[in-house]
Amino acid sequence: MKKFNKVVVVFCSILLFAGSGIAAAACSQVNAKGTWRVHGLVWDVLGVDETESFNCKLKIGSSGGVSASKSTCRVFREGTVDVTGGKVVMASNCTMSGKLKTISGTVKFRSGQMDRSKNSFTAVGVDSLEANLEYFISGVRQ
Repeated sequence: MKKFNKVVVVFCSILLFAGSGIAAAACSQVNAKGTWRVHGLVWDVLGVDETESFNCKLKIGSSGGVSASKSTCRVFREGTVDVTGGKVVMASNCTMSGKLKTISGTVKFRSGQMDRSKNSFTAVGVDSLEANLEYFISGVRQ
Protein backbone atom coordinates (compact mmCIF):
# COMPACT_ATOMS: atom_id res chain seq x y z
CA MET A 1 0.00 0.00 0.00
CA LYS A 2 2.86 2.43 0.81
CA LYS A 3 4.31 1.85 -2.65
CA PHE A 4 0.93 2.71 -4.20
CA ASN A 5 0.73 5.95 -2.18
CA LYS A 6 4.21 6.98 -3.35
CA VAL A 7 3.20 6.39 -6.96
CA VAL A 8 0.05 8.48 -6.46
CA VAL A 9 2.06 11.32 -4.86
CA VAL A 10 4.63 11.28 -7.66
CA PHE A 11 1.91 11.16 -10.34
CA CYS A 12 -0.02 14.05 -8.75
CA SER A 13 3.20 16.09 -8.45
CA ILE A 14 3.93 15.57 -12.14
CA LEU A 15 0.41 16.67 -13.06
CA LEU A 16 0.71 19.73 -10.84
CA PHE A 17 3.99 20.85 -12.42
CA ALA A 18 2.85 20.02 -15.95
CA GLY A 19 -0.43 21.82 -15.39
CA SER A 20 1.30 24.93 -14.07
CA GLY A 21 3.50 24.99 -17.18
CA ILE A 22 0.45 24.91 -19.40
CA ALA A 23 -1.26 27.61 -17.37
CA ALA A 24 1.86 29.77 -17.59
CA ALA A 25 1.61 29.57 -21.38
CA ALA A 26 -1.67 31.52 -21.44
CA CYS A 27 -1.45 34.74 -23.43
CA SER A 28 -3.09 38.12 -23.36
CA GLN A 29 -3.09 41.04 -25.77
CA VAL A 30 -0.16 42.69 -23.99
CA ASN A 31 2.10 39.75 -24.98
CA ALA A 32 2.16 41.09 -28.54
CA LYS A 33 3.56 44.43 -27.35
CA GLY A 34 7.15 45.21 -28.28
CA THR A 35 9.57 45.41 -31.14
CA TRP A 36 9.68 42.33 -33.36
CA ARG A 37 12.11 41.20 -36.05
CA VAL A 38 9.96 39.42 -38.59
CA HIS A 39 11.25 37.32 -41.49
CA GLY A 40 9.37 35.37 -44.07
CA LEU A 41 8.55 34.29 -47.56
CA VAL A 42 5.81 35.28 -49.96
CA TRP A 43 4.96 33.04 -52.88
CA ASP A 44 2.44 32.85 -55.65
CA VAL A 45 0.44 29.62 -55.33
CA LEU A 46 -0.29 29.83 -59.08
CA GLY A 47 3.44 29.91 -59.85
CA VAL A 48 3.24 33.16 -61.85
CA ASP A 49 5.53 35.27 -59.63
CA GLU A 50 8.78 34.21 -58.02
CA THR A 51 9.06 33.48 -54.31
CA GLU A 52 10.41 36.48 -52.41
CA SER A 53 11.90 36.82 -48.96
CA PHE A 54 11.28 39.78 -46.67
CA ASN A 55 12.26 41.08 -43.28
CA CYS A 56 10.55 43.65 -41.12
CA LYS A 57 10.99 45.53 -37.90
CA LEU A 58 7.54 45.92 -36.37
CA LYS A 59 6.66 48.01 -33.34
CA ILE A 60 3.44 46.73 -31.76
CA GLY A 61 1.61 48.64 -29.02
CA SER A 62 -0.14 47.19 -25.96
CA SER A 63 -3.52 47.19 -27.74
CA GLY A 64 -2.01 45.33 -30.72
CA GLY A 65 -1.71 48.27 -33.11
CA VAL A 66 1.26 48.32 -35.49
CA SER A 67 3.07 51.66 -35.42
CA ALA A 68 3.50 52.97 -38.97
CA SER A 69 6.17 55.47 -37.96
CA LYS A 70 8.33 52.92 -36.10
CA SER A 71 7.93 49.92 -38.42
CA THR A 72 9.47 49.08 -41.76
CA CYS A 73 9.78 46.14 -44.14
CA ARG A 74 12.32 45.26 -46.78
CA VAL A 75 11.49 42.89 -49.62
CA PHE A 76 14.37 41.20 -51.43
CA ARG A 77 14.73 42.63 -54.96
CA GLU A 78 12.13 45.35 -54.27
CA GLY A 79 13.64 47.36 -51.43
CA THR A 80 11.95 49.12 -48.54
CA VAL A 81 8.17 48.90 -48.22
CA ASP A 82 6.50 51.40 -45.90
CA VAL A 83 4.27 50.00 -43.18
CA THR A 84 1.03 51.96 -42.87
CA GLY A 85 -0.53 50.18 -39.88
CA GLY A 86 -2.17 46.95 -38.84
CA LYS A 87 -3.25 45.08 -35.76
CA VAL A 88 -2.23 41.88 -33.99
CA VAL A 89 -4.85 40.11 -31.87
CA MET A 90 -3.75 37.58 -29.26
CA ALA A 91 -6.09 34.90 -27.92
CA SER A 92 -5.70 33.35 -24.46
CA ASN A 93 -4.41 30.13 -26.05
CA CYS A 94 -1.60 32.16 -27.71
CA THR A 95 -3.05 31.94 -31.21
CA MET A 96 -2.69 35.10 -33.26
CA SER A 97 -4.78 36.82 -35.88
CA GLY A 98 -4.76 40.24 -37.47
CA LYS A 99 -3.28 42.08 -40.40
CA LEU A 100 -0.25 44.07 -41.49
CA LYS A 101 -0.85 47.02 -43.81
CA THR A 102 1.81 48.35 -46.18
CA ILE A 103 1.75 50.68 -49.16
CA SER A 104 1.82 47.52 -51.30
CA GLY A 105 -1.27 45.95 -49.71
CA THR A 106 -2.50 44.12 -46.62
CA VAL A 107 -1.45 40.72 -45.31
CA LYS A 108 -4.20 38.97 -43.34
CA PHE A 109 -2.97 36.38 -40.86
CA ARG A 110 -4.83 33.11 -41.40
CA SER A 111 -3.23 31.33 -38.50
CA GLY A 112 -0.47 32.17 -36.04
CA GLN A 113 0.92 30.84 -32.79
CA MET A 114 3.13 32.46 -30.16
CA ASP A 115 5.54 30.15 -28.37
CA ARG A 116 5.43 29.37 -24.66
CA SER A 117 8.17 31.90 -23.83
CA LYS A 118 6.16 34.62 -25.61
CA ASN A 119 9.32 35.70 -27.43
CA SER A 120 8.67 34.24 -30.88
CA PHE A 121 5.82 33.32 -33.18
CA THR A 122 5.07 31.81 -36.56
CA ALA A 123 2.12 32.61 -38.78
CA VAL A 124 0.76 32.10 -42.26
CA GLY A 125 -1.19 34.71 -44.16
CA VAL A 126 -2.68 35.75 -47.45
CA ASP A 127 -2.64 38.98 -49.43
CA SER A 128 -6.00 40.75 -49.06
CA LEU A 129 -6.05 41.85 -52.71
CA GLU A 130 -4.28 38.94 -54.39
CA ALA A 131 -5.45 35.68 -52.79
CA ASN A 132 -2.86 33.74 -54.79
CA LEU A 133 -0.06 35.38 -52.72
CA GLU A 134 0.56 33.50 -49.49
CA TYR A 135 2.96 34.31 -46.67
CA PHE A 136 4.99 32.40 -44.11
CA ILE A 137 6.05 34.67 -41.24
CA SER A 138 8.39 34.08 -38.31
CA GLY A 139 8.97 36.69 -35.62
CA VAL A 140 11.39 37.11 -32.72
CA ARG A 141 11.05 39.69 -29.97
CA GLN A 142 13.95 42.15 -29.90
